[in-house]
Amino acid sequence: MKKRIPISELASVDIESVNKADLVDVSSFTFDTTVPQEQRAARVIEAVKNPYCFRVGDMGVKLEFSENAPPLQDVFADFLKRKKSGL
Repeated sequence: MKKRIPISELASVDIESVNKADLVDVSSFTFDTTVPQEQRAARVIEAVKNPYCFRVGDMGVKLEFSENAPPLQDVFADFLKRKKSGL
């Protein structure tokens, strides 16, 4: 059984002190569009381990959101789409 980590703990990771080698590299992630969106999101979170702190190649990435920001799933999906398109 996998240990559930509180979302507040995931969000509070300090990108400046985390070892980049310990972060999951999302640069090669692909999405199976035949799977429902909710399941795709669950698979990404399972693979990334921490959706707030990961890396793209050699760059550590820390996501932070305000209370009235769009959902993490939308922001993360947009980020990956922009990366795939080269923006």
